[in-house]
Amino acid sequence: MTTNARDLVGLEAFARDGGRIGKVKDIICDEGSSAECLVIKYGLFRDLVVPADVVQEKGDGVTVPFTQAFLDVAPRVGSKGKLSSSDAARLERFFHPVS
Repeated sequence: MTTNARDLVGLEAFARDGGRIGKVKDIICDEGSSAECLVIKYGLFRDLVVPADVVQEKGDGVTVPFTQAFLDVAPRVGSKGKLSSSDAARLERFFHPVS
């Protein structure tokens, strides 16, 4: 992703199949690095935290290149301020699995 992650706040977010998953509401960083994650309002009571490097900007929105079923089981992590190193590691393993 070449865009500044801050510029993505407020954009609609879509799954790989084109289904709307929510709206980007914030950016948070990993405590141990400058890696940024997007916080997406996902459903009524959940925030989805996704590493910014997996998101693709498309027109007036962003695409998270995974199915909604995959995102439904994404780790729930704190979404206020900064990520703990353990939360960042959980996200890394989930969104960037080693093959």
